[in-house]
Amino acid sequence: MGIKNKKEEMSKTKTKLISAWQIIKKGNTFMVFSLVLLLMTMLVSTNYANSQSLERNELGEQIKTAEDELRLFNANVGELQTTERIKQESQRLNLVKIQTENIYYVDGDRDLVALK
Repeated sequence: MGIKNKKEEMSKTKTKLISAWQIIKKGNTFMVFSLVLLLMTMLVSTNYANSQSLERNELGEQIKTAEDELRLFNANVGELQTTERIKQESQRLNLVKIQTENIYYVDGDRDLVALK
């Protein structure tokens, strides 16, 4: 009977080890699946953050371009208003009409000079 009990105990121990190994395998599978899912989530979130940063930089460049264009338009408006005011004042004072097509404005360090 001693050998039979030992065989039964060994069989029970073997069964317990096999069931424990299967539990460990299931746990490892779950951990590997969780790790892969976490890495995929990190990859997606990093990609999204990079695309948002790129879009923000592009919008910043567009804003700078629009501001530069606004400055150029304001300079053109100022030039046209100056020319129009000269025409109006010359008509009011009965002066000779000036020709504005060939006038260029040169901006020096201190003064603004009109050349013909």
